[in-house]
Amino acid sequence: MIQVHANVNPDIYCYDTGLNFAYDVGQELLSAVLEDETQFQRRNNYYKYDNYKEMAKAVGAEKTREIIRRQLQSQKLYPNQKPIEFKQYFLSEYFKNKLLETVPDWLKISDTEPDCMLQVGSSGSFLPPHCGHHRTCSLFMLLQSDDQETTWYRETESFEIINVLRIPDIDKIERVVSAQMELGKWYMFNNREWHSVHKYVQGKNRVSVGLDFYSIQGIDLVSLIKKNIQET
Repeated sequence: MIQVHANVNPDIYCYDTGLNFAYDVGQELLSAVLEDETQFQRRNNYYKYDNYKEMAKAVGAEKTREIIRRQLQSQKLYPNQKPIEFKQYFLSEYFKNKLLETVPDWLKISDTEPDCMLQVGSSGSFLPPHCGHHRTCSLFMLLQSDDQETTWYRETESFEIINVLRIPDIDKIERVVSAQMELGKWYMFNNREWHSVHKYVQGKNRVSVGLDFYSIQGIDLVSLIKKNIQET
């Protein structure tokens, strides 16, 4: 279910595509993850530093202090909530080939897009607001969850995006769209807009598979989907 909280076009942020390919592949993938997720190679599609000293060396002390200030904003807004442990993986060649075989040709916009990715969210309560480093949008299918809610935001004032850790100034964003996505359905997920994930519980891991895009915006992907669904 997608809810709108402001005067915006929700399709910019999240869109239920109605596409139904690869469900069986997703179930097979979920079984493999639950058996042993470490069989998949870890993927860090973002900048990662082990401590603030390393970060300060990379971006400078001033920007590091600003990152810390923004992190404290999240802690104040969500007291006593621990950020989740969030892991990304490459698909094995077996699952990558099997998944891409099911993807409609009109969604294969280049030799490298879409790109396949597996995500597992475990311990913790929420994923603070952030935006993607490289991918602009994705087709996103939940394989397992406990009805977590994803929220998207828009900026009310401009502020610097610090690439080392793409988190917002929370005082300068507002909630516009939220979604509780259903299992086994493909959604356009706008990774480039600010978003957070909530309502994690100490139970099932949140497991999803994604088809990532880097050269097309979310709303353009929605237009492509609508065009091709109408023609079939």
